[in-house]
Amino acid sequence: MEAVTYDSGCSERSQVIMKGPAKGGPDAIACFEPLCVRFTVSRPSTGGDIRVKRELGLYSVITISLGAMIGSGIFVLPGLAAKIAGPAVILAYVLAGIVVLPAALSKAEMATAMPEAGGTYVFIDKAMGPLMGTVAGLGVWFSLIFKAAFSLVGLGAYLVMFSDAPVKPVALALAGALIVINVAGVKQTAGVQKTVVTGVLLMLGIFIARGIPHVNVANLQPFLGEGFEGLIVATGVIFVSYAGVTKVASIAEEIKDPGRTIPRGILGSVGLMMLIYPVVVLVMVGVVGSGELAGTVVPVADAARAFLGEIGVDVVSAIAVLALISMANAGLLASSRYPFAMSRNALAPIVLQRLSRRSTPFVSIVVTGSVMLLLVAFVPLLELAKLASAFQLLVFSFVNVALIAFRESLVDWYRPTFRSPLYPWTQIFGIVASFGLLTQLGVVPLVGAGGIIVGGFVWYRVFGRSRVSKQSASLDALRVRTTAGLVEKTRERLHSPGAASLLVVFHHGATPDRERAVMGVGLRLLEPGGQLSVAHIDTQDIGPTVPVPDLPAGAEELDVDEHQTRLRRAALMDLVAQRTPELVLVEIPPASRRTRQYIADARWLREHADASVLFFHYRGIREVNTIVIMGSGGPADVDKISLAHRLAEHDDATLRLVHILDEAASEAEVVSVRNYHLQLSELTEVRIESRVERSADLFGNLDRWTEGADLVILGAAAHPSAHFDLSDRIAGSIRHPVLTVSPRVAHRKTLGRRVLERIIY
Repeated sequence: MEAVTYDSGCSERSQVIMKGPAKGGPDAIACFEPLCVRFTVSRPSTGGDIRVKRELGLYSVITISLGAMIGSGIFVLPGLAAKIAGPAVILAYVLAGIVVLPAALSKAEMATAMPEAGGTYVFIDKAMGPLMGTVAGLGVWFSLIFKAAFSLVGLGAYLVMFSDAPVKPVALALAGALIVINVAGVKQTAGVQKTVVTGVLLMLGIFIARGIPHVNVANLQPFLGEGFEGLIVATGVIFVSYAGVTKVASIAEEIKDPGRTIPRGILGSVGLMMLIYPVVVLVMVGVVGSGELAGTVVPVADAARAFLGEIGVDVVSAIAVLALISMANAGLLASSRYPFAMSRNALAPIVLQRLSRRSTPFVSIVVTGSVMLLLVAFVPLLELAKLASAFQLLVFSFVNVALIAFRESLVDWYRPTFRSPLYPWTQIFGIVASFGLLTQLGVVPLVGAGGIIVGGFVWYRVFGRSRVSKQSASLDALRVRTTAGLVEKTRERLHSPGAASLLVVFHHGATPDRERAVMGVGLRLLEPGGQLSVAHIDTQDIGPTVPVPDLPAGAEELDVDEHQTRLRRAALMDLVAQRTPELVLVEIPPASRRTRQYIADARWLREHADASVLFFHYRGIREVNTIVIMGSGGPADVDKISLAHRLAEHDDATLRLVHILDEAASEAEVVSVRNYHLQLSELTEVRIESRVERSADLFGNLDRWTEGADLVILGAAAHPSAHFDLSDRIAGSIRHPVLTVSPRVAHRKTLGRRVLERIIY
C-alpha cells in the first residue's frame, strides 16, 4: 500500500459555501468545516520501494495457468461427467470454458490495475468491502480444499493401479504427507512445475494423436442421449476443471509487461484448455464409449488400454500421478494462505498468523489440511466435485461483480492497462450463467453455497465487523450514483412552486401561539392558491367546531377547509384519502398522559399515509434566520432540502447542512459528503453552510451542532419500524423547534431497497 495525498487547494482558514450576502451585512466567511480538503488515503501501491523482479514471460504465465488446470479435470472428472451427460460431456467442457471467460477477463483487468495484489479474496474485498471479502475468502478456501481433496482421491485411484491397496487409505496417507511437507516448508519450484506441465502436455498430445484413429463415431450417438438437462448438470460438475485459470493474477507482480502478458496468458491458457479438454474427452468417449467410461475415476487409463496397451496405461497413470500430486499440493498450499490472509486483515483469529521456524503459516496449514482429511474420508467423490464447482461458480460470479464495482466507482487509483471487452454485458452474462449452473448441481452443492454465504455473514458480524473498515469500491459506486440521483431530484424539486395541498393537524389543546407558528410554517410550504385543510383533533369527545386559526396576511385567497374528528386511525386515514393532501403537517405537543394516544396515532399516520408527513415540534419560534438540516445523503434528502429551501427563501435565512459520520469513517467518506454539500450549494442562491464531523456521541453533541438554529429539520427513516425511535429521540433532545420529514414513498419501499439504504447510509 502507499499513501496518496489529495489537496483541493483550500486555505488554512475554514470556510463555508458562499451564496449571496448575509442578512444585514456584506458577503461573509463563516467558521464551519471547510468544503475544500487535504487528506491522505491508502491505495494499492504500484510497486513502492520494494519490487519483485519481473522475469516471467508469456510461456511461463501460460504454463503456470495450465498447471493449475491440468489434473483432475482430465484424469478424473470425464468419467463422472460422462455418466451424467453421455457423449455430450464433450460439449460440456466447451460450455464450461465459455462460462469461465467473463471471470477470466475480469480478473485479467483487475490484475493489471493491481499487479501486486493477485488474490481473488483481495480483489473482492477491495471492490465490495470486508463483508463480501469474508464470504469470498471462505468460498475460495473451501473451493480449493474440495478440489485438492478431489485430486487426492483421484490420485489414490491411479496409484492403486500399481498395487492392490484400497483407494481411501492411500488418499488419506497422501493428504497427511502433503500436510507435513507444507508445514516443513518444502516448496515446489517453478522449474518443476514447468517440467510437469510440459510432460503432461506431451503425453496428452501422444494420447490424442494415437487415439483419434481409433475413435468410433457410433460411440458418439445419440449425442444428447441424456438430454439437455444432463448436459447442463455435467457442465456444472466439470466447471472446477477451469478453476486455475485466474491463478496468474496471484503472481502478477513478477510478470514482464503485465498489461499485455497477463491478459494474453489468461486468455491463451483458457483457449488452449477449451481445445485440449474436448479433444481428449472426444478420444475417451469415441474409443471406449460413454457407457463404459461412465463412473470410472481413471478414464484416461481406461481409454489408453484400448489403443496403447498395458505399457501405455502405466505411462499414462504415472503422468497422472505426477499431475495430481502437483495439483493437490498446490491446492493445499494456496488454500492455507486464505485463512492466513484473512487473519492479517482482522477477519480471522490472530493465531492463524503464527509461523513455524521455516516461516510457514503452520496453524493455517494444519487447519486447512484437517478439513481436507475429513473431506477425503467422508464425502463421496461426485459430491466433492460438485461442491468444488459450486464454490468456484459462486466466487467467479463475485469476481464479475467486483469488476463492475471497480468500473462504476470513481476510485482514482483503478487504472487497468487492459479492459474487458463488451463491458458490462460480458460480466452480466458471467454472473447469470454462473448462478444458472449453480442451481443445476443439486441440493447438497446449493446448501453448501448458501451455507458459505450465511456463514460468511455470521462470521463477519460476530468476528470481523468491529475490527475492519467498511470501505469498498462498490459502496463508493453506490454512493456516487445515489448522490448524483439525489442532486438531480433536488434540482427538479427546487423549481416547484410548493405543495398543491396541505392538511394541518392540531391537538385539541394547542394554544393560539402554537397554532399560529405551525400555520406560518405550513403556509410557507403551500403554493399560491393551494388547498389548505385544518383538523383539530380531540381524542375524547367531539365538541363544537373549532375555528380555523388566524391566517397570515396574503393567505386570504387560499382554498381553506376545516374538519374535526376523533383521532382513530381509520377515521384519520379516511380524511387523508378524501382530501389527498400532498403534505400533512402534524403539530406534536409535549409528551404527557393526555397527548400519548395522539402522538402514537400520529406516528402510525406517518407510516401509512399516502403523503409526505411532517411532524412539527414547537418550542417557540419568531424569526427564522438559520435553518439546520441534520443528516445528508439519505432517502429523505430531497424533501428535507426542498422544504428547507422554501422556508429559507421566504425568510432570507441561511441553511446549515450538518452531517455526522461514524467515528471510524474514512477521509474519503468525509470528502464525499462535503462534495455532495458543494453540489447542493450550486443549485440555489440561498446561503449554505456545510459542517461534516466524526463522532461517537450523537446525543451529547446535539446542542453544539444546532447552536444558533431557529429551526432544525430531520429526516424520518425510510424503514420506520427499525428507526422510528431514533428520529423521535433526536427531535426530543434538541432545544430548538424541530420539523421531522417523512417522505411520501418511505412506507412503499421494498425490503431490498430498505436494506440497500441501510448499507449506504
